[in-house]
Amino acid sequence: MAEPGYTVLARKYRPAKFADLVGQPHVVKALSNAINTNRVAQAFLFTGSRGTGKTSSARILASALNCLERKPGEFEPCGKCASCRDIARSEDLDVVEMDAASNSRVDDVRERLESVETRPARGKFRIFIIDEVHMLSTSAFNALLKTIEEPPPHVKFILATTNPEKIPETILSRCQRYDFRRVTLSEIVAWLEAICAKENLQPKDGVLRAVAEMAEGGMRDALGKVDQLVAFSGAKPGLEDAERVFGLIGRAKLLELLTALAGGDARAGILFAEEVFDSGKDVAEVLASLVGLARTLLLVAAGGADTRGIDVPENELPALRQVAQAYGIHGLVYLAELLTDCRQRVRRAAFPRVLVETTLVKLSMVGRLEPLEALLARLDEVSDAPVSEVINNITPAARERSPQEPKPAQNAPATGGSERPLSAREKTALDAVKRQFGAT
Repeated sequence: MAEPGYTVLARKYRPAKFADLVGQPHVVKALSNAINTNRVAQAFLFTGSRGTGKTSSARILASALNCLERKPGEFEPCGKCASCRDIARSEDLDVVEMDAASNSRVDDVRERLESVETRPARGKFRIFIIDEVHMLSTSAFNALLKTIEEPPPHVKFILATTNPEKIPETILSRCQRYDFRRVTLSEIVAWLEAICAKENLQPKDGVLRAVAEMAEGGMRDALGKVDQLVAFSGAKPGLEDAERVFGLIGRAKLLELLTALAGGDARAGILFAEEVFDSGKDVAEVLASLVGLARTLLLVAAGGADTRGIDVPENELPALRQVAQAYGIHGLVYLAELLTDCRQRVRRAAFPRVLVETTLVKLSMVGRLEPLEALLARLDEVSDAPVSEVINNITPAARERSPQEPKPAQNAPATGGSERPLSAREKTALDAVKRQFGAT
C-alpha cells in the first residue's frame, strides 16, 4: 500500500474553528455574535490581502451554520460530524464553492444558481462560497445581483476577494463586509513557533522573524516559506540558510550600506548592487527589505524615545537611531520614496542593474540636499534684493567672459577704458525695455 503524500503546513494547519484564526478578533467576534443571536445575514463579503484567512473563515462559517452537533448558545463547529468533515474536504453537497478566477462568465454563475431553490440535503442552509469574486464579468455580477439581494430563506452567500474596489456598488450594498487585516509580525512569529514545536522543528535565532517579515502579513506565505526552508536545510535551519534560499540580506548589512550612503560614499552603493546581481539574489526582495528598513527608520526618527510600532529587537535600536539621525527626517522621506519607486520599476526595467545603481548613487547625495523651506527662503531673499546688488554678488569667475563670447578685435580703436557707445539698434531695444518696466 502506497504511503500517503506529504501535506504542506499551510493545509495541515489551516484554521478549522474560529479560535484558530490568527489576527482577526474583530471578525471572530462579529460572526460568533451573529450565530449566537441568530442574526446571520443573507450575504457576506470577506476582503483583505492574501493569506489572512478569508476562505478559511468562509468554510468555518459554513461549518458552524450546518454543524449537526452544535448546541444552542455555541458558535464553534464541532469539526467531527459528517457535515463538518465534508465541508473541510470541499465535498459537502450543501456548500457550493466556486472560484471566480476560472469561472467568471455569466453562464458559470447561472449554472451555480440553478440549484438555489433546491432545499439543503442535510444541513440547515445551502451556502454558496465565491472566491476571488472580483474576477466575475459585468454580466455575471448582474446575474448574481437579484439572487443575492433576495435569496430563499435557506440560502447564504459568502464572497471573498482581495480587490473589493473592483466589485460593483450594487453588490457591495447587499453584503455585510468584513475587512481582514494583515497579521502582525509578532503574531506570525508566535504562531510559527507553536507549529515548529508540534513538528519537532528547531529553527535558530532570527529565522522565524526573517520568514515573518517576508510573508508581509500573510500566514499562508509564512508557512509556505517554512516548508521550503526545512526542505533545504532540515529540521534545524539557520539564518544563513534562510538568506541563501530566499536571497535575503541581513539588517546589519543593510544598515551598513545606508550608513555609507549617508556619508556620501557612492562607491559603496555600486559595490552593493554588484554583489546583489552577481550572487543571483532576488533584487525585488532586497529592495523590499530596504523599503521596510526605511519605514522603520522613519518611525524611529518621528517617534523619538517612543518605540511603539517599531517591531525590532531592543538591541538593534541604537544602531537604527544612529542611522536615522544621519539622514534626518527629510532625508528619510526621500530615501523611502526613491527605494519604493525603484522596487516598482525594477521588474519591468530593461536594465535593472543600471536602475538600482543609479538609485543607490542618488541616495549617496542625500547629505547635500537642502530642505525646501531653506531654498524658498533663499529665493525670497534674492527676489527682494536690487538688481545691481545681485549682479555685484556674482563671483568673479562667473563674470569672466565665456569662451564662446567673441573677443574684441586687436585693431579696434581704444575707448579709454570706458564702455563702447551703443548702436542705434541697441538704443531702440533699451528704450523698449525701459518703457515695458516703467523705467526712466
